[in-house]
Amino acid sequence: MDSRLVIYQTIAADETMFDTQSRRSRTFVDREVQGGLLRRIALHWIIFFVCNAIALTIWIRLFEQPDVDWGRTFADTLQRFLPFFVITMALIPAFVWDTLKLTNRFAGPILRLRHALSDVRAGRTVAPLQFRSNDFWHQMAVDFNAIAERVHGTNKSGDDSSATGKEV
Repeated sequence: MDSRLVIYQTIAADETMFDTQSRRSRTFVDREVQGGLLRRIALHWIIFFVCNAIALTIWIRLFEQPDVDWGRTFADTLQRFLPFFVITMALIPAFVWDTLKLTNRFAGPILRLRHALSDVRAGRTVAPLQFRSNDFWHQMAVDFNAIAERVHGTNKSGDDSSATGKEV
């Protein structure tokens, strides 16, 4: 077989592996990873919100109303900055949703890799791993596919080095 044909077929296979445009049916695919990140993002936004509210109250008390009691200063701060507070709180779900969509780009591929590794470990033949074009870690799919092909080829030839603990 012509070596140029083999190289072309390899390149074409790699390109189609990354050209998958289908959308995931689920956005929340890994509760542990995505849930942890979402909780952290929401916590950071809430802390940011509270710190800003405290800073604004202190600023008004120190520089605009030094002889007014703290209760009145807090009420004035709330009245003056209510639109800011509402917008900040309204943005939290938007940022959490965007973070969820971003985490899906690495949680989805890792979930597929975990399932494929489990299949390889169980001795099942695994189809080449394909990530969507906008996912992260495409090189990991290429590396996994090379290893899976090597393991599959080794098992076909009758070499049972995996059972003896030798490196493949």
